[in-house]
Amino acid sequence: MSSEETTEIVHASQMLHKQNVPYIPDAPSTEVEILDRVEYLVDRIHKCEYDKLVYLLEIYQNAYWKMEFSSFEQFCKERLGYSKQYVYRCINAAKMVEAGVPVENPNQSLALEGLDVEKAKEVWDRAEEQASESGKKVTGGLLKKARAEQEILDRATDEGLETLAKIEQLKEPFDEVLSLLRQAKTLLQTLTNTPDGAWLQFQPLAIKLRDVAESVKYACPHSICLKCGGNGCGSCKDLGWIPKAREIAGEQ
Repeated sequence: MSSEETTEIVHASQMLHKQNVPYIPDAPSTEVEILDRVEYLVDRIHKCEYDKLVYLLEIYQNAYWKMEFSSFEQFCKERLGYSKQYVYRCINAAKMVEAGVPVENPNQSLALEGLDVEKAKEVWDRAEEQASESGKKVTGGLLKKARAEQEILDRATDEGLETLAKIEQLKEPFDEVLSLLRQAKTLLQTLTNTPDGAWLQFQPLAIKLRDVAESVKYACPHSICLKCGGNGCGSCKDLGWIPKAREIAGEQ
């Protein structure tokens, strides 16, 4: 394989991987070319975390390991320095990407293990929505949580589904209080900038308002109770839902 052909394959792989479409080239035609390709892939696997998944998938699918080793496990241990279990997790992650689920590491794929593609996408979308709300990235832990929630919803009773539908409605008075607190903060700042507000100190009062707002925010109806599926239990005070504070405490 010429250097120009290798460069072309690498470029195509990088472009497609950026679009979450793994590009797995066909195996080269000669032993020397295969060994050269394996050398390149192993080097990139240890240097480029972003492309590790797709490169491991190429090695596995094209059975490059058979050139020098009697088993895939031996190749993983002696050539890569990884356990076979870890490599399989990476391969499963790459297959997820190939199917359209944009996982980036084996921990994420492990959280989706055993799900069909459609279910995996549903769980990913749920986790991604929760991550965006908190300004975080999708993690394996967040995917596990989203998967548990999805499983609850899939087997939820009518009462549980009714509780889920009511959560947005239950949020309304809490949102109204938060809106009033924001208005109060704005009015307070305006007042402290007038002669009549000379005896007020805005910053300490703003901090107290923020603390009140945070308390309201974390007590607001947030999600269906995973322990009872929305039917009501001791963990959710028989409400069927839990607030953000309860969810965070459960994660810790």
